Amino acid sequence: MREMSDTLLLIMQAGSMGVSLTLFLVLVLSCLQKPDTTRAYEKVRWLLAFAMLFLGVHYLLQMRFGFRAQGDDVGAVFNILFYSPVTYIVSYSILRIGCGRGYYRKFLLASVTSMILILSCFVYGYLQYGSLHMHGVLYVMGLIYFLTVVFFIIYPTKEIRRVRKLVDEESGQEPILYNLYMRTCIRLLYVATLLVSASIFYTPTLVIAGPLFLVSLVFYIISFVAIGFNIRQVNDIVVEETEDGVCPEREITAVQAPKTCMDDEQKAKVRDLIEDWRKNQGYATSEINSSLLASRLNISKRQLVQYLREVEGKTFRIWLSGLRLEEAKRKIMDHPKYSNETIAEGCGFSRSHLQAKFKEATGMTINEWRANNAKTE
Repeated sequence: MREMSDTLLLIMQAGSMGVSLTLFLVLVLSCLQKPDTTRAYEKVRWLLAFAMLFLGVHYLLQMRFGFRAQGDDVGAVFNILFYSPVTYIVSYSILRIGCGRGYYRKFLLASVTSMILILSCFVYGYLQYGSLHMHGVLYVMGLIYFLTVVFFIIYPTKEIRRVRKLVDEESGQEPILYNLYMRTCIRLLYVATLLVSASIFYTPTLVIAGPLFLVSLVFYIISFVAIGFNIRQVNDIVVEETEDGVCPEREITAVQAPKTCMDDEQKAKVRDLIEDWRKNQGYATSEINSSLLASRLNISKRQLVQYLREVEGKTFRIWLSGLRLEEAKRKIMDHPKYSNETIAEGCGFSRSHLQAKFKEATGMTINEWRANNAKTE
């Protein structure tokens, strides 16, 4: 029975090492695609690549020296020393992409403090007992790790959800990849806390925790690589809200619910600027978002969002979709032979997004609407 358990553990460690090293290669090779990313994204990419390589080395050392076979307590000590920096790097990547600077700087302080405490406990335990059998010191190390990861869940979750809502409202198109990435992030944080923490101290839980953690990690890395092709679209929105060191929640509250309304002169000024932009078909740029539009109009994003809410009664994305949809209808009427792809490109939509919005607004497909209006004429 013991031999079977050791064999199963060895197979799991070998499989985990293979997955970790594969994810390392995916992250390294994905940089060759050269998407239009940001410096922050590239920094996170290489940190994640290091974390996957570090995790792979961890499993290799476990197989080579059999730390877990020496006892659950020895395996737990070794796991904490390796899982801690990997967990911190993954959590940092989530915060760095999904939240603002004020958040990830506080996170770095908590991470460094936690690692110093864990390493201090390890050094003390090793000097005290002369081996990796550290008795009570192990539980202190595990408690520090567990509390730190719980902090990583509680601290960013509210901010992640707030930023998701912000990006959803102020992007030019539905941020599908970004939403997928953020949903995967939240799930990975919970898995890392509940399962990995348990598996550190109790070997049998590895049968469940190990595969689930690796599956979550695979989905996270895939979604991270995918969002690299869409990161520019959301980066301006996230960064602008937090780069000045202002509390994000206060900043957003100020944007969404200002104390004073715009006067008629201000509204007229913004209306004229938007009308000029509309006549030049600025909405046809698929990368447009609230921050970029405000910059091109030479007004603050606060003014733009306030105008759209007070005058149009809409969020930025809903308002922009309405402009694009009306332009699509006009193009269909004026150029009945245009393909759906041509119409979508001329309005700033993707083909699938145009079809979905058309169905939602008219209750008909593009072809049905085209045929119906042709008959009307």
